[in-house]
Amino acid sequence: MYNGEALGRVRSAKRRKQERARVFAATTEPKPSRAKGFARIGAVLVALAAVGASMPEAYSGLQGSDLFTLQGISVVGSDLMTAEEVVTRSGLAQGTNLFEANLQSATDSIVAHPLVRSALLLRRPPDSLVISVEERVPLALLSTDTGLVGFDVDAVSFELPNLPFDLPIVTGLDRVLADSTLSEFAVRQTVARFLVTASSEQPEFWTRVSEVCLENALEGDLILADGLTLKIRFAGISDQIQNFHAFMASGESLTKDLAYIDLRYENQVVAGKSRVDSTQIGTPAGIPD
Repeated sequence: MYNGEALGRVRSAKRRKQERARVFAATTEPKPSRAKGFARIGAVLVALAAVGASMPEAYSGLQGSDLFTLQGISVVGSDLMTAEEVVTRSGLAQGTNLFEANLQSATDSIVAHPLVRSALLLRRPPDSLVISVEERVPLALLSTDTGLVGFDVDAVSFELPNLPFDLPIVTGLDRVLADSTLSEFAVRQTVARFLVTASSEQPEFWTRVSEVCLENALEGDLILADGLTLKIRFAGISDQIQNFHAFMASGESLTKDLAYIDLRYENQVVAGKSRVDSTQIGTPAGIPD
């Protein structure tokens, strides 16, 4: 039996006997009975029910109080729409009770506007309210039978205010939709992904693009501001643009008086004035095999 010798302390037999006696004589607190536990849970539930029952009355009191008369409505996030347009669209007005305002109805009305992607309304007691708006941002201008409309990251087209927009124009969508076996949703999503990738990964080049002419659901032409046409695939557009830069840097004799450059082939550029008069470059300078 261990007697403390391993720690260099030798306890006498009398000392060990006294310690054992203290251990066995120690009292333990009785565990609460199951009945008492259930009683505590019941008391909590009763208290919560009382609070819940009083909440409608408290909210009703807020609605009837003059302390919460709406005095100011502020709008954040609106650039294409004016703050006045957003407030008018919401149907909210100063002088009403802050807690009587139907925020769900106001939100639905604002989001129904074609320029609005999402909206969030927040009460700021005692007397103000904030309308936060996320507007649709056009990636390009889509050419339709009725004119130019915005086209955004969600592949949604929408009417734009009478403001100048320095964006490429997308043409040929209606013709592609008529000829494609894909759904309109799929074609629009492909075009939107292409626009997002090209404008975000090649922003400096993208400023030179004046028109995106859709040829089919997978390919199209980029018409640059100087009139040069680039034939491209929507997939892998960043690599094709890098090939274009390498080709243009390869020498004046190859890039002089060009009418089109075909970038649809991997590690290969075809360029010329027509399909008969063309120059094919197997591996343009600066492009790895």
